[in-house]
Amino acid sequence: MRGYSVWQKNNPCGKRYPRLTGDISANALVIGGGIAGYLTAYMLARSGRKVALVEGYRLFSGTTGGTTAKITYHQGGIYPRLVKSSGISAARRYYEAQRAGMDELISLATEHNIDCSLSPIDGYIFSADGDEAQRIYAAMSDIGVRTELVRADTPVGSALAVRAEDQFIFDPLRFLRALPVGFEIYENTRVSRVDVEKKTAYTEEGSVHADMIVVATRFPIIDSHGSYIFRIRPSESYTIAVEGATLDATYLDAREDGLSLRPYDGGVTVGGLDRRTGTGDGHAFFALRAAAARMFGERRIAAEWSAQDCVTFDGVPYVGYYSPELRDVYVITGFGKWGMANSAVAARLVTDLADGRDNPFERLYSPARRRKGTFGAFLRNAARSAAYLIGGRLHFPLRGARSIEPGGGKVVRLHGKKRAVYKEPDGRLYAIDAMCPHLRAELRWNADSKTWDCPCHGSRFDRYGNLLSAPSVHSCKTHARLAAEEERNKKKKTDTSEADV
Repeated sequence: MRGYSVWQKNNPCGKRYPRLTGDISANALVIGGGIAGYLTAYMLARSGRKVALVEGYRLFSGTTGGTTAKITYHQGGIYPRLVKSSGISAARRYYEAQRAGMDELISLATEHNIDCSLSPIDGYIFSADGDEAQRIYAAMSDIGVRTELVRADTPVGSALAVRAEDQFIFDPLRFLRALPVGFEIYENTRVSRVDVEKKTAYTEEGSVHADMIVVATRFPIIDSHGSYIFRIRPSESYTIAVEGATLDATYLDAREDGLSLRPYDGGVTVGGLDRRTGTGDGHAFFALRAAAARMFGERRIAAEWSAQDCVTFDGVPYVGYYSPELRDVYVITGFGKWGMANSAVAARLVTDLADGRDNPFERLYSPARRRKGTFGAFLRNAARSAAYLIGGRLHFPLRGARSIEPGGGKVVRLHGKKRAVYKEPDGRLYAIDAMCPHLRAELRWNADSKTWDCPCHGSRFDRYGNLLSAPSVHSCKTHARLAAEEERNKKKKTDTSEADV
């Protein structure tokens, strides 16, 4: 990936946990070591269960490590969207869920006296033409949320904005690493298969049998149930940390691909430019740097990073039973870049379901729900996914590895085969299968994060083909021999040319 977030740079020395080797049993297994999985494991353990958490790489190395870490109910256009699709009652219930999640996180930080830079702050959502700000304000007023519609001096200029008091910002890694651990943790332990009948998850070197399984892997990894490959889309956003810049509030452009800004200890993060994973143009960080220079002048960029998340078609995460026929397997996914409060909501909801307790947000977050107004988005996503699957299989590149710039990647023809090839700055080549191991869509090179991305469902691999994020559970097959042959042929041609001279 391109780089570490400011939270990861400021908190580099987290405790390391062992890799799972052998077969173990637990009352509950949580798959995924981000904030949602970690809080779920924490709450299930507090309810008296023996819990095992497995993470494919390091704890908090994925979406959680790249979050902008705003604990807030002030979440862009979610409320007018919900009022339109589900009514005022559902929109109000979502707001109540966010307040409950905020209270849960703040309570945990207070209970354990955690120093995580937790600070109250005002939040502004603005729009250049004012129309979206007015819609957001009207919807929030209709559901009884106290906000103000104001003319604000935002970092990008004067704009109509919705102002909400008493939102919070924090350092998520300092918070999570300070929570007491009452459960087993296994890092570098990637689940390759889940047998839902036997309630057993299999890894490269072992297995975990559990009474209940929680899949909290950003994109769900059990394709045989739930149809999640059709019901969520992968999204990516980009962020930079501007050292020495200052802000006294958080600011969010109401546009889907607009900017998001918040202060942190030492500067301001500038993020946004959301887009479907695998569809970037390679200029995101350049655009963010240019925007930051306009707002704050030329300053040092302390960090730049990207993060992925999944988006549901109504904006509400899927939390609950993985599918109606699986009552001991649970899913947490689809935070749509609003994962802080929602993670706490999800952890409490899954724990309540497992304990047989009523939860006021069960129906709102249910993966089995159906909401009007989402079918069009479902069809558009299905059409795009089908286009990526079919188009990639029909595409055969004509250009070879010579067309790749040093430090870049491209799907090319290599010795008569279609391969995804990365070229090191010194010219060395690394060739992998061009098709994603998940469902065989063609990979795309992400010049911003220096990764191979699947635009279909969001699987991500590093430049050498190693798996970084689900839904794929396998790395890409490498083709070192073909790359070596290409380099030898290149050297022969060079030697021949020099000899002719």
